[in-house]
Amino acid sequence: AVVTSYHPLRIYLHHDGLVRFSTEKYSGSVIHNKFAHLTNTSINRNGPCYNVEKERVGAGCKWSISQLRAYFQQCSVDDRLAWERIKHMISLTILMQANSIPESAKQCIELYGFDIILDKKLKPWLLEVNFTPALGNDCSADVAVKVTHVS
Repeated sequence: AVVTSYHPLRIYLHHDGLVRFSTEKYSGSVIHNKFAHLTNTSINRNGPCYNVEKERVGAGCKWSISQLRAYFQQCSVDDRLAWERIKHMISLTILMQANSIPESAKQCIELYGFDIILDKKLKPWLLEVNFTPALGNDCSADVAVKVTHVS
């Protein structure tokens, strides 16, 4: 999300973003395997399976949101409500802080990264908000998404 003004509040949401996966299959019985429980690219890129072609996911641990939505569509999963909820979640989160921004900071550009997890019913849960998220590229999904965000 990009905020270009807090007074009045002006938020822009890009139509695409990144989806991260762990690089090893999740198992509740093996709780110490960080490559199966965490999706952080900075951790997973050091794992033994990062560059291995994985079932459905491929190499690496990222997809674009467009890829995820295409996968949902292929599986006959209606994800429209989830994306509406995510848009509302982002807007309400930024709105919560808008009153704390001084009137003198009318013109600004703030870039936020939202880490959101979907449960098995596609209900979104906000994990964290990143102020000035990383814009580095380490895979094709990064290039496809981040370059269009910044340009």
